[in-house]
This record gives sequence, structure tokens and C-alpha cells, in this order.
Amino acid sequence: MEGSTKRAYIALLSVTMLVLALGQSVNATTDPLKAPKGSKFRPLAATSEVMSNRGDQAGVQDSKTPSKLECRANGDPSANVNLDCDGLLPNNEPNIAVDPTDPGHMVASSNDYQSCCDEFYTTFDGGRTWRTGNMSVEAPGKKRRTGSDPVTTFDRKHGVVIHSSLNFQNDGCDGDVVVSISGDGGLHWNTVVEAVDGGGPTSCSDNGLFNDKEWITTDNNPSSPFYGRTYLTWTAFETASGATTESPIWEAHSSNGGLSWSAPHEISGSNGALCTFQVAGAAGACDEDQFSVPTVGPNGTVYVSFINEQNQALWETGEVFDDQYLMVKSTNGGQSWSTPKMIAALEDGSRDFPLNVDGRQTLTNYQLRAPITGNLIADPTQNGRLYFTFFDNRNGIHDVDNPVTNTDVFLTKSTNGGGSWSAPVRVNPADPGAGNDQWFPWVDVSPADGTVGVVYNDRSYDASHNTYGATLSESPAGGGSFSAQQVTTAASHARESLFFQAGTNASGCETCTRFHGDYIGLAYGSDGNANAVWTDMRDLYAPAGLYLQFVDFAAR
Repeated sequence: MEGSTKRAYIALLSVTMLVLALGQSVNATTDPLKAPKGSKFRPLAATSEVMSNRGDQAGVQDSKTPSKLECRANGDPSANVNLDCDGLLPNNEPNIAVDPTDPGHMVASSNDYQSCCDEFYTTFDGGRTWRTGNMSVEAPGKKRRTGSDPVTTFDRKHGVVIHSSLNFQNDGCDGDVVVSISGDGGLHWNTVVEAVDGGGPTSCSDNGLFNDKEWITTDNNPSSPFYGRTYLTWTAFETASGATTESPIWEAHSSNGGLSWSAPHEISGSNGALCTFQVAGAAGACDEDQFSVPTVGPNGTVYVSFINEQNQALWETGEVFDDQYLMVKSTNGGQSWSTPKMIAALEDGSRDFPLNVDGRQTLTNYQLRAPITGNLIADPTQNGRLYFTFFDNRNGIHDVDNPVTNTDVFLTKSTNGGGSWSAPVRVNPADPGAGNDQWFPWVDVSPADGTVGVVYNDRSYDASHNTYGATLSESPAGGGSFSAQQVTTAASHARESLFFQAGTNASGCETCTRFHGDYIGLAYGSDGNANAVWTDMRDLYAPAGLYLQFVDFAAR
């Protein structure tokens, strides 16, 4: 479709999606004073926000298909570049990776609601020109499969780019973890390789096994004993009648460019001092987890961070599920893993954040879901030095029935491979006030000089805190002192969204978006440039007077 026909088709889809978004039901919330009967964690992919009206690829066969190029995006990376050129439907949850041998070569990705599949964006000129398209997917199309949770890594040894994704049926069942492999730098992607089986069509997000929130990284250090090994981690949700019974972290790895994978195994381990609450597992098992992120140190040690809800010593009076971030590591290429250790304790319990109309944690005067996502990064310039970033509401009004957010971004570091961690330090400038939130941080380290950078969403640019932008805070090596700069050149309007609207159950916030992804991205190149991607909501859809969701890029 081209020209006016395509625009009319997109407009029709937009109206249809808007109606569906307005009609979403409200989930009942539980009394926070009651003892929990099950885990609070739920799969983030197979939800109404993520799956609502995902597009269909007309004319494709009912089997695995390769990728499809769509269009070209251009712009000035020293300003902001809108990477989405394929239509008006949303893109969110962006990730970015930089070629370790060529800093001008990058691949970004996102959830794409214009199609069935993840969207990929590939540049060879430092972000001035991007080729974009639909990622390969298992059995694409309506009532077939959806691509979600897109993450990409470069494999220097094998000369390929590997993209990981969760591919599940559109009914929320059979969540396979798959990879797509590109041999030409990210322009064309082969049919998918199934790394992890999702259990079949009767294994669903509300009953049985459901894999969620996978992440991928590659050991690209030629001097490492495991050079060229790619690590894949994910959450394996087990549910019964809609209730989560366990959600441990699992891992598999590939040593041949993603063509084949080791047998999956559980790595989140046990620690009787840190994991005291149990729904159904063995005593001490750290098996109620989510959002794992692997990273590899210069000597080949692989580290994995993940959030965990089971430390009852952190639960404050009158509430439950104040979380902790834990870490495990492997020094033998993923064959065996250490006992989990705590990185940081969080202020995110049952009375620390407001809830949106779906019963999800949100921010004051917003409706977007805001899970406590963060990441761990191994410093490529120094063995054993690790950085971890997260956000929470410790500086807001918490431990009350009606909490008010003033979330901040924090960084903690280890200089001994995760054996101990520094006290968290605030990354963003001091910013008192209800709703003056910073959230979804992502940390990376420059391989050029060890500069530490954290990108995050930021409501401080608007005195009313109704809109948000993206901020990059950087520190010299060691992470001791941060300075912030605004990355975005225009405001994003999360309260005036065309898609994922909260509806009439959110009085005064009816057009607030319920979803804008669960993370944003940052990656440094060997030239020292910081390359950021985020979900942007500056683009007005004039017929409705509301704003769209696209992925933007900037280099700083």
C-alpha cells in the first residue's frame, strides 16, 4: 500500500486501536495489609497493553518468515532523529547496540504495533541514515505470533548481529524465546532460531509456563577464554489459574553465532537469608524474579542482575513486596553460577507507588505502568568494576495509603566483581516536588575512557510535571560525580495519548497512556559517543488532538 490508501488504512487502524484502548477493563487490587497469597510479578509481555491490536502482515505464509525492509529514516543525530517511518501506530520499548569494531554501525529495535513483529533500525553512518523493517518472526500475523521484548547484540567473533525476542501466540500462549541472525550488519535477518521452547499452545501466561523479558549479550573481548559466546537470560513464569507460583531466571548460551543453544538451566539460585518468602518453591529458593540483564567483564566473567520480591526483612510495616535487586555470576562460561547476592534494596512496596487502572505500579498524575527496571553493566576498562542503576520512590511520599511519587535514579557500584556494593547515589539533580519523577534508567560505560552514562525519562523540564523528556547524566570513570544534559529537543505528552488510554476509570487522566514500554536504551561506541533511544511522544495527531508514540535517537 502506498500514498493515500496507506494513510487511510493507518487512520482506520488508529481509530480502532483507540476504541479498544478506551474499553480496557480495570483489574481489582488487593488489600496491602493482607498476607500475600502469591507473587506480585506477572508477565509483562502478554498483557492487553502489549498485545492490543498488533498489526497483521497481509499475505505472509503461516510459517517462519525472514525480515522485511520497510523504509528509510534520516536526521541529525546531534539533535533528535525519529526512527519510525512506517506508519502512525506505536513503537516503544527501544534497545540499541553498537558494533564494537565500528562506532558508526548501530542496530536499534522496538515493539512495533504497525506489524506483527519487532521493528529493527540499522545505521552505518553514526545515526544520520537508518534502514528500518520488520524482524523475522515465528508464524507471523493475526492469531499467529507476536514479537516482543526486542534486544540486540553484536557478535564480533562470528561477524553477525543477533536479535533476541519473545515470540508468543496472540492468545498469550506458547512463549518461545527466539533469535534472528543477520550476516550483513542488520539489513536482512534469517528465519528465527528457537533458543527456548515455550511449552506449546496449552502453556499460557495465565496457566502453565510462560517465558518473559529475555535479554542477550555477547563476550566480544578477543582475550577472553569465552570470546564469541552469547548469553541469553529470561524469566520462566509458572502460573496456575492466573496466579504466579514461581518466576525464576533461566539462562542458555551459544558459541556459534546463535545457530544453536545450550540446554536451558535455572540460574537464580538459593539464598536462605535473602529469599525468605515462598509461594510454592523450596525454602530459600530465589524463584520469584523478573527483568534479568546479563553483562560480561573483560576477563569473561558473566554477571546477571534481576529483581526479586522475597526478602521479608525489607517489607515495611503494613505492606509487602519491597523488592531487592540480586546478582549471580559465572566464571566458567555459564556452566555454573554463584549464590545470589544483593545489589540494592528498593522502596517499591505495596504502599509506595500509586496504581493505574490495570492495577500496575504507576507515577503520580500518570497512568503508564512503571515497573522498577534497571540494569547491570561490567566496565570494559577494568576487571571486576560493575555499575548498577535503578529508580524508586524513597524520596517521595511512601508507606501510606495514597503514595505520591518523586522517583529518582540511583547508581551503585562494585569494584570486586559484585562481592560488595557501594551505597546508592542519586544520579539526577535534586528535584523536590510531587510528580517530579525520573524513571527507566539505563547505564553503560564508554570503552574509550570508562565514562559512566545513565539515560532516563525525566519530568523535571515541565513545572507542572505533565510532560517528560530524556536526560543523559555522565560521570568520569568511577561514577563519582554526575552532570546532566537534556537529550530531547521537545516535550513528550504522556497525559494526552492517542493510544493505550486509561479511559473513564481514570478521572482527570482519561487520555493518559497506560503503556510506553518498560525500558529505554543507551550504548557507547569505541569513539566515546553516547547513543540513546527512548519512547517519544512529541508528535501530534491533529485529527484527534492527541499524541503518538515513536522511537527517537540521539548521539551525544
